[in-house]
Amino acid sequence: MSAAAAVAALVGAAVAAGPRAPVRSDPRGPGPAPARPRRARRRRPPPDEDLLVGARLAERVAALLRAGLTPAQAWRYAEDAPAAGDAGDGALGAGAGARPGPAPSAPEGVRAVWRLVERTGAPAAEALEQCAAAAWAEADARAALRAATAGARVSARTVSLLPLAGLALGAALGAPPWEALLGTGAGRACALAGTALLLGGRWWSARLVRAATAVGGS
Repeated sequence: MSAAAAVAALVGAAVAAGPRAPVRSDPRGPGPAPARPRRARRRRPPPDEDLLVGARLAERVAALLRAGLTPAQAWRYAEDAPAAGDAGDGALGAGAGARPGPAPSAPEGVRAVWRLVERTGAPAAEALEQCAAAAWAEADARAALRAATAGARVSARTVSLLPLAGLALGAALGAPPWEALLGTGAGRACALAGTALLLGGRWWSARLVRAATAVGGS
């Protein structure tokens, strides 16, 4: 192959490949690899979520009312639900679809307080502040009650597992207890009595905890 033919082949290959975009080197080095999207984990809602949401909503609306907003503006801004016909400029003017009250999805306690305000003419900001304070206090009382009854729940579960642990320990030591419990009449009577006492203790402990939580309003 002649030199002219080799040069022509190289030029043809360059033209066929086309122009390439210039590659800029990053002085900071290669960036990290994009993280793979993780599946959203289902989180259990807090036990007093309704109370906490209502307390925060009542506090926001009360603050907006004290700042001089109308009830329609305050509720719309606090719930972050502007009317569909609003322009995207962030204005708080009451549009045609304005609702001077809480949304149907708002907590029942907040909606009840607002109905009372509309019927009696009570000061709206003060009533909502009292509603928020009562909701916070009830949430704190429920949390304290759950903490106080946690020990009883754990104790009941632990005591319920002790007979099973005893059976497992006897089997591990080479003396299977079920031979005595199931092989003789006295053993079967003891097994039935023990099972009845175990179930009765679990039921009684659960009843005491339910009674305590019912008195506390949980």
